[in-house]
Amino acid sequence: MAMTTAYNGLAHEWDAAAGVVYRPLARSLVAASPVPLAGRLVLDIGSGTGAVAQAAAARGARVVAIDRSTEMVSYRSGQGWPVVVADVLALPLRDGVFDAAVAGFLLNHLPPGPALVELVRVVRLGGAVLASTWAGGQRDSAKAAIDAVVASWGWVPPAWYQAMREQVKQVSGNPERLTVTARQAGLAFVRAWVHREDLGLLSSHAVVAYRLATPHIAPWVGTLDPPARAELVRQALVAVQPHAPGWRPAAVLLAGRVMSQPS
Repeated sequence: MAMTTAYNGLAHEWDAAAGVVYRPLARSLVAASPVPLAGRLVLDIGSGTGAVAQAAAARGARVVAIDRSTEMVSYRSGQGWPVVVADVLALPLRDGVFDAAVAGFLLNHLPPGPALVELVRVVRLGGAVLASTWAGGQRDSAKAAIDAVVASWGWVPPAWYQAMREQVKQVSGNPERLTVTARQAGLAFVRAWVHREDLGLLSSHAVVAYRLATPHIAPWVGTLDPPARAELVRQALVAVQPHAPGWRPAAVLLAGRVMSQPS
């Protein structure tokens, strides 16, 4: 399975299970904006089922959501923001249209540099670009415990996911390297930092449901018959139970300003 089709058929499960993790992270990212978003036109790029769009709208922003997956971006289209199906590397938008562009967990899927250049292009002078990715170089015991269980059942990470971890994450998951990349893309006043999200008291069931809903695991889980799936979940619950209380996943948050337009 290629990354281009990895999210097919996952919108409901993603929103219900993975959203428990991604919505709080989206709120933290939007809160890091160096410019006020109320009343501003904000692009949620790589929107998925709209975690960032919801967070920005809650702060009074006027939102446009873009994603390459029609199913994902249209899942919450009734929330009141327009949706567009497009690729971040070729946005069908004029220069300087938006007051801010926010990319929640997009830059860990593709080369961050070209994506940031395109985000800078569509944001007006003085506007903001915000992004979040998963932090590299830090072991996440909750994720690792669940991944070990699914691997023991024969799951093998798909090639696109392996490539993403081995190539893209070297930049996207490193605050220093991501800062340099953002400056090269045209951003000023850039800061990037590791943020550990406080998810409150998530249950082991919620942590397992989140992990099994991710696009590199969910399609494989879908091949299991119901009794096998139930046993897999049982084993994952046992494995993650010591790690779930107080679990705070580590993300990299990036914020910068557009002070000049690419020539």
